[in-house]
Amino acid sequence: MRFNKLFLYASFLFLISCNGAIVYTEFDLQAETEAWIVQEDDFSFQMVDENGIVNNWNLTEEDNYYSESSGTFLFIPTDKTMHEVHYQKFRSAILGDFSFSADAGFSEVNPWISFNMPHLYFEFDAVTHKPNRLYLSPNSGESFTWADYEEVDQPFDFKVVTDLEIKGDTYPEEVAVFELIDQMGILESKSIVKFAFSKDIGLIYLELKSGLKYYRI
Repeated sequence: MRFNKLFLYASFLFLISCNGAIVYTEFDLQAETEAWIVQEDDFSFQMVDENGIVNNWNLTEEDNYYSESSGTFLFIPTDKTMHEVHYQKFRSAILGDFSFSADAGFSEVNPWISFNMPHLYFEFDAVTHKPNRLYLSPNSGESFTWADYEEVDQPFDFKVVTDLEIKGDTYPEEVAVFELIDQMGILESKSIVKFAFSKDIGLIYLELKSGLKYYRI
């Protein structure tokens, strides 16, 4: 048995040396996923709350890179998969950071879109529009994932819609609308519990747990 394992290992090393190659596979962002990215240099925007207070959002970080994952056989690298990611982070003096990522996905995994903000991370499939992951991290130091909500009915509502109307403004492109139902009571009053994000435009609506609403202007 030991001889067979050694023979298999030696044979594999020989094949690797003969073929001399690790198999590389690259997945690029496609047009459908890229459409969610705000393609504008030095991008900034404003939102106003119901009390007329203007909130400025500035693009503080942006990057386009390839994330890498590897496969091995008997501890020897056999393949590498590269998937393209586009990342943007916006900062508000009032509400903190709001970041967005578009990921090309890899292998059998569809591309996905993710949002990260104080206390909340949410991710959905860019093709099927099905939710992938939900993660909550309140200031209490505790963290909660989607699995923690198994005993809770409808912990959140998510949909992708077109021609969404907000305060008289119509957004013709697809808009991702997310609303968290904080039945576990773990978030603070200033935590974001609802937002709308439009293709090619970005963040157009925010609502805090306190009920305060922000609109794009």
